[in-house]
Amino acid sequence: MKKLIILASVIVSLLALQSTNATEIYTCTVSGKTVYQGKPCAGSKELQDKVNAAKAKEIAREQAYRQQQADWAARVEPRIGMSSQQAEKSTWGYPDKVNKTTNVNGVSEQWVYHMYKGQSRYLYFTNGVLTSMQD
Repeated sequence: MKKLIILASVIVSLLALQSTNATEIYTCTVSGKTVYQGKPCAGSKELQDKVNAAKAKEIAREQAYRQQQADWAARVEPRIGMSSQQAEKSTWGYPDKVNKTTNVNGVSEQWVYHMYKGQSRYLYFTNGVLTSMQD
């Protein structure tokens, strides 16, 4: 009786384990024999589709990296007269903090960039146009 209980618990455990490991089983013919394996059959459309999908993903990743490198290389230092959007795309990037003042003359912004050793640098905008810099 004890052996039967142990056998039953082993079977239940194996069934539970099998249901949690939902792997695909492929039926392939190799050298005229039927073979069961956990990957698509050699030369099958399914295998080719997986390979093509992996290649496409890698190509997309490489293109995104090249675009990122090109975007970074195209960045320039901030210059007086730039718009705030252009300044964001400059080598300084987006600021750590923006102090905004609105008065009768319009909107003024101070962009604060925290540097190393406690230093900061600043861009000053009036109505969205870079009017001065402090480095």
